[in-house]
Amino acid sequence: MANIYDKRSGNHAGYNEGTKIETIVDHHEVNRDLSSGTILTVASIAHYPTRIIAVDKSGLEWTLPIHSIRRFESEKSISDFNHNDNFKE
Repeated sequence: MANIYDKRSGNHAGYNEGTKIETIVDHHEVNRDLSSGTILTVASIAHYPTRIIAVDKSGLEWTLPIHSIRRFESEKSISDFNHNDNFKE
């Protein structure tokens, strides 16, 4: 019999399918390792305990505890832009 907690969801704790995340610690799974700073894309969220299921750029699926990731922020934020550059004479 299937456990009701085995279902995955598309969002939880501010993470949604398609959200870009970054690992903040090295992560080990059977026969493979994932380095800190790796960018992944959330595929789904598993519950009890909460784990993020994410894929890397090669399509491999990783199961990560929520405390070992953070939302990926792009390299350049809006505050990095010099607004005066738009008004050069």
